[in-house]
Amino acid sequence: MKRAALGVTAALAVAGATYLGLAEDPVAPPPELEAPLPQLEPDRVQIPVRIGRGSTLGSVLSGTGFGASAVRSAALEFYDLSNIRPDRELSLVYVDGVAEPTGLSYVLDEDRTLHVERDADGLVAKVDEVVYETAVDSYHMTLDSSLWADGLEAGLRPIDLVRLAKVFEYELDFNTELKAGATFDVVAEVLSAPGRKSKLGALHAVRLVNGDKEIVAVRHVHGEEETFFHPDGTGMRRPFLRSPLEFSRVTSGFNPKRFHPVLKKARPHNGTDFGAPTGTPVRAVASGTITYAGRNGGHGNYVKIDHEGPYDTSYSHLSKIKVKNGSTVKQGEIIGLVGSTGMSTGPHLHYQMWKNGRYVDAMKEPLPSSTPIAKKDLTGFKEEVAKWVPMLDGSAEADEAPTEEAPPTE
Repeated sequence: MKRAALGVTAALAVAGATYLGLAEDPVAPPPELEAPLPQLEPDRVQIPVRIGRGSTLGSVLSGTGFGASAVRSAALEFYDLSNIRPDRELSLVYVDGVAEPTGLSYVLDEDRTLHVERDADGLVAKVDEVVYETAVDSYHMTLDSSLWADGLEAGLRPIDLVRLAKVFEYELDFNTELKAGATFDVVAEVLSAPGRKSKLGALHAVRLVNGDKEIVAVRHVHGEEETFFHPDGTGMRRPFLRSPLEFSRVTSGFNPKRFHPVLKKARPHNGTDFGAPTGTPVRAVASGTITYAGRNGGHGNYVKIDHEGPYDTSYSHLSKIKVKNGSTVKQGEIIGLVGSTGMSTGPHLHYQMWKNGRYVDAMKEPLPSSTPIAKKDLTGFKEEVAKWVPMLDGSAEADEAPTEEAPPTE
């Protein structure tokens, strides 16, 4: 009886536990073990590091646990980090649970970033580059104030506006000759990537209507050189640029009877003044030889260039001179920076031109013409004109036009 009583008690206990959900069903198979959770990557945080003027890689990395020499050696295949620049971003990479940084990144340009990371063998480097999709599209833009202001408002990047200006830099001076209501029509490759602002690739054709003047430029590539020509094959590149500054404003023009603001009397103004911030790059308008580079009385820091043919030009009030007397320069080369040295009331460039030893108004002087496209390239160029110019008027669909590999942009 005792054994039977114990059996009944045990049975009742099991039944009660099952009713309360505390016992497993003896018939049901045991539950399968769940697969282990995937190992999560530790959180990574990037902390920007300031690069000051005069900073070196050693001073920037001091106290970070990274040796400047080892980092430079690892990255040297892609970039020499001894040339770090204050206008570039450098960041240290930290991982949760690790006191010292595990890597660093340095922005090479808008599309490429250099990464240096620790691994079991030391430091390894790689470059991540944005991959863009390319399509061809056309744009129309009306200028109410300036190419710079209206272009930015239209969504173009500063570098795209500089490229547009360079197409026409031999034809007109954007500081003095661009009129309100001028229009731009552009047929170009558009580069797009997720999470990034679209940008212009190759500019296939551009039209500028400025008052009663229409200028059409068509791109042609010969070898690795990109050049723009008028549709009839005449060149747009000339021996002289129209202006020594890319973007600025004219504060005083050529005037033989101008009232001098410092001397307070009438005195000939044998040049053009461009107002621009101190440090603005000044370009040689044409190739030539430096005949003067130094201090010159009221002109302050002064550069004069003898160009081929009857022309000379000079550049006054520079904050810094970047050429030496007797050296040769190429068209567009930076010869100095805008300043306010000498007899000057504020930062500006005083630009002068001589023809056969006599002052001329550089903004009105008819300058030498350009070289036309080579005869052997003319047939291919006419095909480019026939393909791209109709799209300036919207008479051809952009999506139907074949695309070519986009060149790198600045």
